[in-house]
Amino acid sequence: MPLFRSSTPSAPVQPRSWLRRHKVIATLVVVAAVAAGLAVWQPWKPCDTAMTTVEPSSNCVGLNVENTSFGPNDAVGDLRQRVAEHNAGVTEQNSVTVVVLDNMTPDPRLASIGRSSVRHGVEGALTAARRANAELVVGGTSPRVKLLLANYGTTVDEAEEAARQIQAAREREHVVAVVGLGQSLQHTRTAASRLSDAGIAVVSGMASADNMNKHVDDDKKDLDKFFRITPTNIDAARAGAAYLRERGADKVMLVEDTNETDIYARTLARAFKDAYRDREFSTVRFTSLSGSEGFPRADFMAGEFARVYTRICLEKPRYLYFAGRGIDLDPLLKTMSQNGSCSGMADMDVVTSDDATNIVNRPLPEFDNRQVRVFYTSVATKGQWANEPGQEENQASYGSFESQFVETGLDGHDGLLDGYAMSVHDAFLVATKGAREVPDVNRLYAKVADKIKAIDCVEPFGGATGKIAYQNERAGQGNPVGKAMPIMRLEANGRPVQESLVWPSGQPFGPQSCR
Repeated sequence: MPLFRSSTPSAPVQPRSWLRRHKVIATLVVVAAVAAGLAVWQPWKPCDTAMTTVEPSSNCVGLNVENTSFGPNDAVGDLRQRVAEHNAGVTEQNSVTVVVLDNMTPDPRLASIGRSSVRHGVEGALTAARRANAELVVGGTSPRVKLLLANYGTTVDEAEEAARQIQAAREREHVVAVVGLGQSLQHTRTAASRLSDAGIAVVSGMASADNMNKHVDDDKKDLDKFFRITPTNIDAARAGAAYLRERGADKVMLVEDTNETDIYARTLARAFKDAYRDREFSTVRFTSLSGSEGFPRADFMAGEFARVYTRICLEKPRYLYFAGRGIDLDPLLKTMSQNGSCSGMADMDVVTSDDATNIVNRPLPEFDNRQVRVFYTSVATKGQWANEPGQEENQASYGSFESQFVETGLDGHDGLLDGYAMSVHDAFLVATKGAREVPDVNRLYAKVADKIKAIDCVEPFGGATGKIAYQNERAGQGNPVGKAMPIMRLEANGRPVQESLVWPSGQPFGPQSCR
């Protein structure tokens, strides 16, 4: 039977088509066309040469050398172009690279960190990289520094792979340090441990859990090359406990997250119990998601907090200390607002720590016939030194940072409120300072950590978050001493307002901080 017939019966049978007669040639043409298209679009290869996916996630983890997409939940798409532009201007053979490692692909349904926090951290690093190459802020301007982004995703397997990819590219990309690591989670600690083991200095901007400086495989082993900018959870809990004592708090309830994978919440609860052990308080527990359950976090937490609210109604505390993620504080407040008033419930203050920055600028729910105020200890915030007598030097350091942040074309208002930009900026500069003090640093990169350890109370580093100094003879390897913490209050519209500035020791940083 012929392949084609005319629709008119009397028409002659048509000859075989050109396509059939020349099918070999046609096939080659199609293959060539497809191959040409693949040079632009390769849907089955979403990750660049230094990244990969770890099932079941479709996000790319590892070192983003080519500044391509991190995947479906990429939070820093436009900022990757800014990174590429910065690096294009650094052409010297002896240049070095500092990597910003974080969860660059937070799933808004599941993650405990917000996209804005991740973005602000990268913006702070961009500001620091620009300053390091143009100003005498960290010991000259040579070697010039590049910035690369890396993603460690949300699981231990992804973090292991990210650390491996960074190590594999270390010599080729001249990696001398890794900064960022924005949350205290088990996979964050895994990445820090693997990189420290490989001799690479790690400077965390925001991770405050007390055991972040301990090896993931051995809690008794210090991470020799791990440092951080933020005060620890012990410091934050002491500040929270001091706030409660100052107000003569007599009805306090600790709301404690028992998620074993969230070392931030776990160590914060432990630190509060220790700091407030001389006073009476009750405890109610809940369990947050680990990040891999596959359904919306807020829905799950609403169920958990319905049970917590039953206890709150029963005991009617005047103060809550919330030892959990900021992203989970939002559904707790909504549950307290929407599940009806408890008979006899008075006004309430909720006190928590720095992760509450993940819910800033979200309007607080309305409460009938009572006032619920939210306070938190922050790592840093916009203009925190402005009204503090005796802090003119810190104010000057902050002012230099802020002017460059704005000049770079980044958001100089909301982008500075949560402290992420300031903290990662300081982490980047501390790492760069250490690298510039090591001769032939691309070969002797393992010595960068030794130079960071030498930043002490005699010669502290003046960052946007304040004076940074380490005293490594203490048990707190890599922990800063005497770091200031702003006490913040959320207004009804979610806007954070600074109430005061506190120090762990009760007095501002000085030579006594290392005694």
